[in-house]
Amino acid sequence: MLQFRSASDADDICKAVEAVSDDMAAAALQDLPQEDFYGDEGSDDDDETTPTGKSEKKKRSWLGKVGKGIYRRSVNLAKSSGLVDTPASKEDQDLLNAVMSCRSPFAVKVGGVGIQNPEHAKACRSVLSLMISQMGRNLLSGGNVMNVSFPIQCCQPRTVLEIGAQMGQFTHIYLPRAAVTKDPVERMKNVVACFIAAMPLTSGNFLKPLNPILGETLQVDYGDGSKLYMEQTCHHPPVSSFCLVPPSQSYTVSGHQTFNVGWGYNKMFLTNQGVRTVTFSDGGSISLDFPQDRWINVFWGDMVHQTIGTQTFTDENNGIRCRLEFGNPANRKGIPNDFFEGVIEQYDQKDPEAPGTALHQVQGSWLGFVDFDKTRYWDIRTTEKTPMSAPADMLKSDSRNRTDRKFLEAKDFKKAQAEKIRLEENQRHERRLREAVHGKH
Repeated sequence: MLQFRSASDADDICKAVEAVSDDMAAAALQDLPQEDFYGDEGSDDDDETTPTGKSEKKKRSWLGKVGKGIYRRSVNLAKSSGLVDTPASKEDQDLLNAVMSCRSPFAVKVGGVGIQNPEHAKACRSVLSLMISQMGRNLLSGGNVMNVSFPIQCCQPRTVLEIGAQMGQFTHIYLPRAAVTKDPVERMKNVVACFIAAMPLTSGNFLKPLNPILGETLQVDYGDGSKLYMEQTCHHPPVSSFCLVPPSQSYTVSGHQTFNVGWGYNKMFLTNQGVRTVTFSDGGSISLDFPQDRWINVFWGDMVHQTIGTQTFTDENNGIRCRLEFGNPANRKGIPNDFFEGVIEQYDQKDPEAPGTALHQVQGSWLGFVDFDKTRYWDIRTTEKTPMSAPADMLKSDSRNRTDRKFLEAKDFKKAQAEKIRLEENQRHERRLREAVHGKH
């Protein structure tokens, strides 16, 4: 028990504590944001009505002042993190209006392309149980679970090559412009617009496309006379190579692509890898990589395909690049996930990893438009894609000649599955023969 030797001792201690309290209050409040940081013009003292009806300031202790500051800071953080609903700024509201007024009819409110056919969702969700059943039968019969074929009922009658060919349906508009300009920045803008405009064409594929067989090819004739040549050049990992040539030969588009599939909680991720290069007849070139694809609500809820991550277009000759970030990267309030933004910048060719100097701002929705400094380069409502068709003299190795594809198109699932398994087993057999002679690579 604490005892004082005299009343004066107690008074001295109380005065000392009060002095320390004042110093602590001053020190603590210096570390807190100023009042206007919280948007509160009031003081730390609250109005209090006295018994006489007069309004007087209620003095707070230093601990009360600190507590009030912490409370205000907590509210501010909650608002910034979205835990407390706050109205959108005028800038974000204007942006939302711009995005929602220019979008694909298949776009959904949260962002991305929603599944249009409920039967497709049902088929996709049956994949897991079907594959588990097949794996069980293989194990009981002494087979290898790695040889289980993906159920044909969950596939569409097109191959990966056929879907990839759709990316060339806007080259006739943007790449001739890019080829004739002498301005490397203007060339970059047209190349970016060309590939963003094509993204909706390959979206919405909720049924799995058929994997091409090694050596499988695809030839496409576009409405402007351009020709596309594609081939599956590697079995494992699956690699597709391609080359597009226009009649003018003022540019070519070539490259290769592979992909990996990953899973999250009620999500599926598709990571595309590879490079695409637009090479111009004057010696210039622009290369670009791939953003990431994500399918949400794959097991329950409404299935949606979204594009996330980053994409970079690079002109090494001129030290210019365009960096895009997808998925509403700044988390703007109310803006759908298909919104993206980025910058065209000049970078140091000797130190390409260093930040560059911004030249132009880029923003848009990959389901609607692309703007460079508010100048529109692509608008889904007014830009027409060129038609694509098969040449008259298709090779026997063309995707459209696959037997499983033909049966699937006719909805003969039993024969389609049998042919799919036969083609895959034949591919594995040929690989073993190559490895026996040349070894594994």
